[in-house]
Amino acid sequence: MSSTLLYLAIVAVWAVVLVPMWLRRDASRALARHPDLADELVMDELEEAEETGAEGHETAEDFTEPRPAPPRRRRRSSRAAVIARRRRRTFGLTLLLLGSTVLVALRQAPWWTALPAAFLFLAHLALLRAAARIDASRRRERARARAAAAARRAAEETAPRAEVIELPPTAGRVVREVFDQYADDRRAVGD
Repeated sequence: MSSTLLYLAIVAVWAVVLVPMWLRRDASRALARHPDLADELVMDELEEAEETGAEGHETAEDFTEPRPAPPRRRRRSSRAAVIARRRRRTFGLTLLLLGSTVLVALRQAPWWTALPAAFLFLAHLALLRAAARIDASRRRERARARAAAAARRAAEETAPRAEVIELPPTAGRVVREVFDQYADDRRAVGD
């Protein structure tokens, strides 16, 4: 009985990891094959919003004018994707730890079956802590870079500016003075 539960726990862990990965891969393949799917999804959402009246009241003139293409849906930033992945992993490992602890408490599994779940959870927390330190150092570096850029802009604004000299207009005609080295006793350099 306990070996069956151990195998089920292993399958559950792999399901928590692999199912979201397969779903993302299949979705990206579908969008790669059919790029209009993303536009159709946006159009469907716009049509639903119009039906519910979220866009406002439409007049007959609105239907005669061509409508601009809807804006493309922005992909989630990589930062948001990383945070979502961390949350899912934390949730899955918490469920695994709780499940294994409950099984041990109900004496359905030996005590050592909770150890792998506890180890994975603690290792994940250690990785989250390291990631938080790295994120904090990156934020500090960005803040320093922004402060340095602001100081440079302030220094540039206080620097003396060049004086702009207005040249008198030539009354609509362009005057070109051609230099002739032999005229009026002028000599070229080196003569």
